[in-house]
Amino acid sequence: MHTLRDLVLLLLFVSSITPAFARDPESLDIVSDQYPRAFFFRGSEGAHSTHLYPSYESWEGVFNRLQGIIGKCLDEECLGREARNPEFFTRFKREHPGQAVLLHFNGNARDPLYETENFFPGHWVYDEATLVLGDVPAESGESVIHVADASRFKINTGRYQNSNDDIALFGITADGKHDWNQCEQVQLIDIDTKANAIRVRRACYGTKPLAFSAKSARAAAHTSEGPWGKNNHLMWYYNYATHCPRDAEGKTCADRIVDDLARWFGPGGKLAAFDGLEFDVLFNRTHGDTDGDTVADDAIIDGINQYGIGVVEFARQLRERLGDNVILQADGALGPSGSASQRAWQIFNGIESEGWPDLRDWEFDDWSGGLNRHFFWRDNARPPVFNYINHKWVQSVPGQPGVTEHPQVPFSRHRLAFAAAQFFDAAICYSYAPKKDPDGKMGIWDELCCGNENKLAWLGRPLAPAVRVATRHEDLLSGSGTGQSLAQRIQGSVETKATRDGVQVTAAKANEADIEFHVGNVPTSGSDLFVSVKMKAASMNDYPSEMARFAQVGVSGGMMDLLAKEPIETGMKIRSELQEQPLDRQTGAGVSLRKAELDGQSMPAVFTHPPYRGAKGYTYWTQEATIPPHSELHFSIGMGELSPQRSDGVMFQVFAAEVQPSGLGEYVPLFEATTNTHQWLPQSVSLQSLGGKRVRFKFVADCGPKDNTTTDQAYWGGVRIVKENTHRNNVTPFAQAMTWVNEKTFESGFYFRDIRSAEVDLSFTVESSEPVWIESITAHARPDVIYRIFEHGIVLANPSRNPYTFDLDAISPDKSYRRLQGSANQDKETNNGQPVAGRVTLGERDALFLQLN
Repeated sequence: MHTLRDLVLLLLFVSSITPAFARDPESLDIVSDQYPRAFFFRGSEGAHSTHLYPSYESWEGVFNRLQGIIGKCLDEECLGREARNPEFFTRFKREHPGQAVLLHFNGNARDPLYETENFFPGHWVYDEATLVLGDVPAESGESVIHVADASRFKINTGRYQNSNDDIALFGITADGKHDWNQCEQVQLIDIDTKANAIRVRRACYGTKPLAFSAKSARAAAHTSEGPWGKNNHLMWYYNYATHCPRDAEGKTCADRIVDDLARWFGPGGKLAAFDGLEFDVLFNRTHGDTDGDTVADDAIIDGINQYGIGVVEFARQLRERLGDNVILQADGALGPSGSASQRAWQIFNGIESEGWPDLRDWEFDDWSGGLNRHFFWRDNARPPVFNYINHKWVQSVPGQPGVTEHPQVPFSRHRLAFAAAQFFDAAICYSYAPKKDPDGKMGIWDELCCGNENKLAWLGRPLAPAVRVATRHEDLLSGSGTGQSLAQRIQGSVETKATRDGVQVTAAKANEADIEFHVGNVPTSGSDLFVSVKMKAASMNDYPSEMARFAQVGVSGGMMDLLAKEPIETGMKIRSELQEQPLDRQTGAGVSLRKAELDGQSMPAVFTHPPYRGAKGYTYWTQEATIPPHSELHFSIGMGELSPQRSDGVMFQVFAAEVQPSGLGEYVPLFEATTNTHQWLPQSVSLQSLGGKRVRFKFVADCGPKDNTTTDQAYWGGVRIVKENTHRNNVTPFAQAMTWVNEKTFESGFYFRDIRSAEVDLSFTVESSEPVWIESITAHARPDVIYRIFEHGIVLANPSRNPYTFDLDAISPDKSYRRLQGSANQDKETNNGQPVAGRVTLGERDALFLQLN
């Protein structure tokens, strides 16, 4: 009876929602100037479970202890969330008006069983289609359909490797595209690759069985993700491309999503009381066929990313519909260094970093990129600015596809992530929680609640911006990183000019994919180097002005790293073909730049796999360099973990061709070796005959004379050019970090460790060819230690691999501090409640939150 009474009261309460509800994001605790700011992540969506939370009160008592909640309240991704979550979250908002209540919503895809009635077949992204070769009758139940290439479809796929493709059957229009008005959705049951036949379940997802004529129809798998949870479904990719096909009402996919959200968040909607939402996995790019011509165009049309533009225009349309009082956020760290995330600056209020610096980076290798992403969003988001870290790190569980676990890391790593958030003004929620409280409730990290004092926002207001200590030490460039001096130091295929706005850097050739240049002969002193760059850039032609440009700054010394940027060209050659061709995903051929670990040793590498699905041959990648005299090409080769048992080896080959004004010369062989060994095998090739020349190298991975492609996972590691007889201890390995640039000057920081050479080169890569202006570059032989002073405390951070000592008397004179008094289940050794005075030493990769006496 108690549960029934609660439900009745709750329904009455929800029915009382009126259009008069007024959102006021500025009034929320989570965007105030009182730090630290913290809220509960998706643990709060456990409200749907009557087993975990029999009543509203049992749930509310767990999640009312911070400054807000975020969770799934719709069934667009995870089933069952809509049963109680909207009602519980709504009541929570009414009872705690100062706390933020946010929806977690998949921005990339949707479960096709969830409210897709208003969507149109052209509103989704598809894999490349294949021709239907036999007549398909209009019948219910199961059908066997003969197609030109059954290998295009997948069974036992998805996150848990237990899902089968969803497939669309299309007629073909007169202009050769999918006939969106003659479409039936089916589910794949099985594949007969020898017979090129698929067995499917007909008339799925609200469609009716249709008749299709042989060679006048196509089958295309939906481009999908997930499922996110073993009991959930594959999710279909939204088609945000600007050329997305329109339905009978003239609406695109983006229009339909905006309509849904406006209805849910509008007066009388099920989310009318919510403060806003965070778009999970909202990308700047996609993969697949976006216009129905059977070609996987990835929405890149005439070199322009129409998908990324479409995402920004979707964000703009949504903002116009919902108004400024709804918080809109999205992922900001998708893809390598965050390069694949949406770019809706000035429209969205901020980003989520799922794991900081990254989901699998508890080593803090991307410390600088993580800081730059958040500082840039802080300075360029729509007010009120609300960025946050979802504190979590995950690693795969061997032998369990799709299953992850938290790595075991010391408390110091957690503190370092929490400290970073205080520097760039971000809130914190967490999936990686401490041990439960003695009363069984979800634990709260001591740094977020002042330990045993259990006091939120205990640091108070920041008294000044975070201080990067390195910048207060000697500039190794001695002031030559500005004006005409800097213009003369910049080298590369660019033109430079000192201007009032800084040194203007322009690509020597128009329409280059990137601007690339370097600043050479930067002196060093010790193993640490911090570089500060103040830079701005013109907007990209053909793109909305909100879309900033992706940039990277790298360092190397004593060598030229051929893995410092993406290959110039990738491709493959099929045995039966005369010419090389672009990579075809359907053949399994692949080339990708990544970090690789072989037999316990990790290094930057290019992963390659020769084609193996219906074709045999080789894959290749190329890179160019101007060869210094007396140089050698150094690299390592190796194979995947299962290759020694299953592969007969891959033939690794290196060729070189001189780049001449008239074009590319003939490739000549430099190296050849075959191996199936799962370890790095170092190689060295003399470049004596190529000294002083511009050379394009081609690196080939061939499946071998027997055409056996089983587990031919091949790796090229540490590919670099060094001077003859250079000892590795005198070579600074290449490292780089990202930042964003737009039309407003922004100061980025880049911390490099493991500096070994007396001098280094700084490399700059900025997306697109429009001009860039550099106001200044400074370099400092110090780690990027940071502190920030607050009304009621101070936060210190040391990201280096060595201990660092702060002098509290120097940085915060006339004040005294004490450590937090930690809770029983956390780090009571560090947070021991004792006073701290004078000099305090932090261990490697550690941080410290101190309370003002």
